[in-house]
Amino acid sequence: MNRFEYKIYDVVYDDIIDGKKTIEFRLLNEKTKSIKIGDEIKFTVLDNENKFVVVEVIKKNIYKDLEDLWNRKDVLNNVLNYSKDEFIDAFYNIFGKEKVKKSKIVGIEFKIKKI
Repeated sequence: MNRFEYKIYDVVYDDIIDGKKTIEFRLLNEKTKSIKIGDEIKFTVLDNENKFVVVEVIKKNIYKDLEDLWNRKDVLNNVLNYSKDEFIDAFYNIFGKEKVKKSKIVGIEFKIKKI
């Protein structure tokens, strides 16, 4: 088992703790490629190192692009209040438009291990 670390926004932390968010979406890169089922991820809130949650990876899916992911409504239960354009813009704002357009998307499903 390996442990990975990611930074998240405070609102994302709240959604994880409340059980509203059980999948984290990231760009496919060397780090996300190496994540396996059973690994741990420590999500730490930006600007607050004392606010974190440790989760266990229970499933991992790769999507060819945002269009492919958008068409998978079953995995997007936590972003259905977004329009398609808002959904795409959110990815662009977080990761950068060019990076998103050149990358596949990884959906990392998890369960909380430690708060």
